[in-house]
Amino acid sequence: MNETPSIPNPYQALTTREQVLDAMRKLLAEEARNHVLMGLLYNYLVDSKLLEGTQYKNALDYICDNIQDISRTQLLTYGLVTRVFTQQVCTDFGMTRLRLLLTYKEATKIELNYAEPGGTFIQVPDEHGEVKPKLFAHCSVEKLREALTHLRKSDITPVPAEERELVDRYREAITRSFPQGTVVRVQLRNQNGSAVVDLKGIPVRQMDKLAEALVDQLYPVLDVTEVELPQTHPS
Repeated sequence: MNETPSIPNPYQALTTREQVLDAMRKLLAEEARNHVLMGLLYNYLVDSKLLEGTQYKNALDYICDNIQDISRTQLLTYGLVTRVFTQQVCTDFGMTRLRLLLTYKEATKIELNYAEPGGTFIQVPDEHGEVKPKLFAHCSVEKLREALTHLRKSDITPVPAEERELVDRYREAITRSFPQGTVVRVQLRNQNGSAVVDLKGIPVRQMDKLAEALVDQLYPVLDVTEVELPQTHPS
């Protein structure tokens, strides 16, 4: 009768459950590190001239044709994420979550702090379909996918041309009102079918500049040279 073999376990020396968690975290971190290195290696090949004169049109074909165990989709994800995020950020949040975050950014045109993406707010629908802001750091892969699905189903009607022109005038007036070197952003977006303007980068001590620019647009001062004065007749 054959006995079941006893395979030695290298973790038998661990004596506490906390040590087990620490060991698991290290394994996960190492896996993320490998994914980062694969992305960096892929990007290097993309940016290099190593494939010139070969039959391969791109780095993706070259790697995947020669290493069958590498998924084309995964390799593209690793390359895209490591283009903009550091290794530490990739370890903290994972490749899949960061890839979904980039997709969300592209769809919504939100501002993104690539060094600290955890503070980005994601509009996530709850079980009743009501959308509520949730920090990216607190979003699972499932929640991010739900947010993206909601975006695809929501109204994506373009903002009317007349409203775009109006915002362009506001943008020009506002940016012109601030001193050179002050970066002020006036962004137009569609929110549930309505045109909404987001103002960003306005220094607190220069709020008066914003007020002046808005007043000038709302209540423009007439140029007296263009006003036709009533004619007077001598009595």
